[in-house]
Amino acid sequence: MPDKLRIQNLIEHGWHVFENDLDQEKFLSWRKQAFDCLTDLLGPDHTYTQRFHDYVRPTDKISLLTGEGILEAAKEQIAKN
Repeated sequence: MPDKLRIQNLIEHGWHVFENDLDQEKFLSWRKQAFDCLTDLLGPDHTYTQRFHDYVRPTDKISLLTGEGILEAAKEQIAKN
């Protein structure tokens, strides 16, 4: 799967979790998939990967929105390369 599509799918999945009462299991699954994706595509030391790890911790809407923003930024960066 192309990198940009992989991130886009995670963004859409995140919105689905957000709109469906933020089920903890679904949030944790999304968070792991998104972190793994950022690590695979950008590396563990990249700013976006580190910020995702640092700020997308509790299961709440603010964390999910933060993660969505980081994924959007990563998608834009990958599109430029």
